[in-house]
Amino acid sequence: MQQCLEYICREFEKVKDYLHAPTPAKELIINNLFTNFMHCFSEYPFEKKRYPKEFLESANLYNAGDVVMLKRFEDIGMRYLLLSDFYDYVKITHLYQKV
Repeated sequence: MQQCLEYICREFEKVKDYLHAPTPAKELIINNLFTNFMHCFSEYPFEKKRYPKEFLESANLYNAGDVVMLKRFEDIGMRYLLLSDFYDYVKITHLYQKV
């Protein structure tokens, strides 16, 4: 797994309770991790073969400036859910091991 994605997972572990206990500091982390996630998928195309098409389609459309996707991810809750789904996927598939 690419280092940028490992970093996202490590940092996401610090805010896994965001939906139940949101704070401005956690919101900032979520926004930064989301930006990193979108950048990482565009920066390392070979990573795309490891992940379900839903992650790839979201990242591709968002990075291409798709109006619907940009609107969807204006919502911090949607950003969090994408990161949560990604985190769960890499944990279940053992692509990421919690340190």
